[in-house]
This record gives sequence, C-alpha cells and structure tokens, in this order.
Amino acid sequence: MLKKVFASLAIFLLAGCASNPDDVAKALAKSRATAINNKAPYNKIGEYQVMKAQAREKTVEITILYGGGGKVAPSVAAKNAAVNYCRNEELTPLFDEGLNYRILIMDMRGRTMVEQPVYAEYCQSLAK
Repeated sequence: MLKKVFASLAIFLLAGCASNPDDVAKALAKSRATAINNKAPYNKIGEYQVMKAQAREKTVEITILYGGGGKVAPSVAAKNAAVNYCRNEELTPLFDEGLNYRILIMDMRGRTMVEQPVYAEYCQSLAK
C-alpha cells in the first residue's frame, strides 16, 4: 500500500513540474533507470543478471546478461519478465503515464538475443 502511495505521489509531483505528458514520462524513465542502476549489477538468477538500465526518452531500457546453458530460454525469460512488469502494482500507474520498458537480453559477447517491449497497450492485451 505504501508503495502505491509513493508511486502516486511521484506521478503527481512530476506531473505538476512537467509541461506536457511526454515530459512526465521522460522524467519517470530517468528516475526508474537511476533507481535500477543504484542496485546494479544484481545477483544472478539462474544464468541471467541485470547489468544496467538507461532512460531513452520515455523508455527504460534494461540490459540483462545471459550466461548460456540455462533451463529457461531467453525468449521465455523476457516474456515472463514482461508479464511480471505488467502485473506489478507499483509499475501499473507508471505505464498509464506513458512510461515504457524495453528488456534486452544479451549474450556474453554483447549481442542482442531478445528485445521485449513492455508498454500500456501490451499490458492491456495480456488482460484479455
């Protein structure tokens, strides 16, 4: 409950400071990327490790390193992460403000294996 209050308060404050909805989403993306980076790199989960996040306009791009040989394929891991983001009560109001995520899973050589966008319409399509 407290997380919802803080998320709503952050949206309200950012909305008051921003001149248009895109400015709100850009500010949210920067804030979320900073919060993720403050804890990165994260501990490994299986063969996956969140390495960094960066804001690109209204999108938070999260880079995950895949070590290979895991039981969960990168495409499945990315889809599962997207579903979890869509169901996260803290993130749901942020999607409504125009914030997007892009989950990038990279191999050990830095090549993109999977790119999974997560945005309000995508989340709404999961609910159907």
